[in-house]
Parts: sequence; C-alpha cells; structure tokens
Amino acid sequence: MLPVAGAETPGFAAGNGAGRSPALCGPDDLREPGVQGDVPAGATANYNCGLTLLGQIPRAGVMQGAGHCAYVRSGSTIWVIDVSDPANPTEIGSVPAFGSSETMRAVVNSERAVLVSGRGVYDISDCEKPVLKGQIQWPRVVVTGVPQSLLPHDIRVNHAGTKVYASFGVWEADIADLADPASWTVTNHTCEVLAQYNAIHMQTFAAGISLCKTSVDAAGTLTLAADPVQASLLWPQLSHSPETNEADTRLYVGDQAGGYGGMWEPEPRLRVIDLTQDPPRLVAEAPGAGHSVDWFRTADGREFVLHANEGGTGDTCQRDRPESLGWAFDAPVTEVSHDRAKRVSKLEIAINKPQFCEAKRASGRDTSVSYHSIDNPADAKFAAVSFGSAGLRVFDIRDPRKPIEVAYFNHGPLVHAGISHYDAARGLIYVPSAAGFQVLQIQPQVSKHLGLGGQA
Repeated sequence: MLPVAGAETPGFAAGNGAGRSPALCGPDDLREPGVQGDVPAGATANYNCGLTLLGQIPRAGVMQGAGHCAYVRSGSTIWVIDVSDPANPTEIGSVPAFGSSETMRAVVNSERAVLVSGRGVYDISDCEKPVLKGQIQWPRVVVTGVPQSLLPHDIRVNHAGTKVYASFGVWEADIADLADPASWTVTNHTCEVLAQYNAIHMQTFAAGISLCKTSVDAAGTLTLAADPVQASLLWPQLSHSPETNEADTRLYVGDQAGGYGGMWEPEPRLRVIDLTQDPPRLVAEAPGAGHSVDWFRTADGREFVLHANEGGTGDTCQRDRPESLGWAFDAPVTEVSHDRAKRVSKLEIAINKPQFCEAKRASGRDTSVSYHSIDNPADAKFAAVSFGSAGLRVFDIRDPRKPIEVAYFNHGPLVHAGISHYDAARGLIYVPSAAGFQVLQIQPQVSKHLGLGGQA
C-alpha cells in the first residue's frame, strides 16, 4: 500500500479581510487597487510591489537562464540575451531549435552546463555561445485525439545534467557523454510504472506482456491506439512535467486527469518514483496534478514538491472545485520527505477564492497558474509563480506550511510555458513576459525579509 496524502493544512496568503496582498511594497511601487491578483475590467495591468523593472526587450517565448545569459525560444530559433547590464539586455546571437517541448530546461553545475529544448542538447559552458552537441532521438509516437501524440511534450534535465526526462509517460534519455551523441539512449519506463497501479497494465504484465513493446513496429514507431477512447484506457496520462530531487534518485510526476471526457483517472495524482531500482519503483502518491512540478528542500532538510494543473476556465464561485484541467487556480505544496507524500498547503491569491468570485467574474480575467520556479531548490526561500493575468507572484516558502506572498509584478501575463529564472548573485529575476523578455530587481526590503544574500 502506498502512503497517501491526508487532510491539508491551509496556507492561504490572503493579506487582510479585504483580500489585499500582504506583499512588501516599496514607497514608489504601484500597488494593485484592490483584491490580491485582480485587474478590474477596463483597467490595464501596471502594478508592482517589491519588484522593480530594470530592463526589457520585445522578444517573447519560452525562456531559461544561466548566469548573465538568458535564452528565449521563439519559433525555430533560440535567441541568446546578454544581461550583463540589466537595464539594457541585448540579443547577441542565436542557435537553431530542433523539435519542440513545452518548456526548455538548463542545468549548470561544477561538471557541466547544458540547455535542452525538444531534441536539441546544447553546451552552455560559455553562456554567450551555446554549442549544439547533438539531438536526442525521441521515438515517433502515434495516437489519435489525445496529447500523447507529441514526444517529448514536456522535459526536465536531472540535477547532474546527465539525463533528460520527458512526458507524456516516463521517458529517459541518457546524455552522459555529451561529446558522443551516438551513445545517447532513450528508455521508456511508462509501462513498468503503469503496471504498479493501473489495472490494465497490471494484468498484461502478469501475463508476461508489455504494451510498450508490443506497440512498436519495425520502423520504431510506437502506436498507442488508433481510437482516442481506447488510447485513454490503455495509456492514461502518467505525467506532464517531470522533476527529480537533488540526488537524482527520485522522479516526481503528475497527470492532469479529469479532462478529455473523463477518460483518465477520476482525480489527478502526484507520484514519487524511485529511480535507483530497475525497473523504477512507485513508492508514494498523493492527490494533485503535475502540469508543473518543482522539487525543493527547506533549511531544516525537509523535501517538498510544488505542483499545479493547467488552465483556469472553471467558475471560482464553486465551493467544491476539482483539481482537473481548467482548475489551475492554485499551486499545491506536497511534502515528500522519506518517500511519504502529504499535501501541506497551497500557493493562492485572493481573487481566486470563492468569497471574491464576483469580482473575478466582473474582471473577466484568467488568473490561473501555468508554471513556477524556485530560487534555490537545495535551500528554498521563495517561489515565483506565473498566475496568468495576475502576473508574476513571489511567495515566501521557507515554512511551506504557511506560504505568504512577499512581492508581485503585473504588467500583463507571462508566456504560458515561460519559467522565470533567478540570478542569485545579483538579486535579479529574468521573466518571460508575453510582451517580451524582462529583468526585475528584488527590492531590499524583500531581500532582507527572505534572507537572500550575494546581491551586488
């Protein structure tokens, strides 16, 4: 029996009774006029609190950062931006993109610096001059009418920079030898994981049959099913955005569930997979979706996952809201210490609470979560969350059971799949705004409150 989450502890960062943000604003900031996260109908978002815009350029797209460099993928090109002068970010080059994935991911450690986008793997040891090292040969996946038709859909590079995990399902690309792309391998762990909880796959595995293998033809094409209903039954969405812990021994994945005609599980699940076993072993699960997933550890050594679903089409006046597609109005925090999984709080804003739903209806805005990032996953202090039309919201997560908003910047929404990057050395946040690339400075009162160091 897997350990399953119990009742959650509320972690709503609401401010005062009027629903205003508790963020730490500076004297010259332009605060939101009312409810936390609201942009009234007819108004143009032009609010900031605790964050100052230093510079921007009109280059919009999926983004990653490394030191004084940022990378923005727009179409079939990855643009390199020099942020040495934060007030004047400058495009200094580009490299071609190969294939696609909802996000790009970069990992920089003492051994290597890599950027991965779709199939393309780039050495960014010199961050200003990315070098294409090769392309991951993800298999061709064919299915009609459901999202598994794209591989990779979303990706994550492990902390060592040696493996890339992709969804849907659990796909693992080994890129340990960057100098020899011919040595790179792709392994599909999807069936092995599904066989640990999904009835159909449990039965077929018991009979000695792997649907992963029997569905591959001589040309290497993986055909899940020609019919979307059959595909959803045989191949429920196991993951969307994968993530690993710092030691790369655990993989965290979550489905979205509840969408596509309810053909998948009745509720989304976050799952913890032990990568040290062969095949990988499912060791814990808890309620919650995984359109976006970020692992982090706090100063006391406890481990958590911040995760959320996608889209905000639901009516927030509903009291009992599902956590399925179209209901990404918050980002749950689940503790995963010691291979247990228990919901402890949510990162929320007031405009998405039922008591303020009439104000949300009147505004006509979509204040839903898409992606988020953590300042330092190994010693987390804040999370930067994209809340759609509510802009970028920064939460103090040093006590994950009681997260509270400390800053926000809303000059319009971010790119849907855009992930902000924190430059700790200078206290900067690179932001993939829908209007273009932006550089924000964390103001001193926020930095002091969070205990951030290393700023110039």
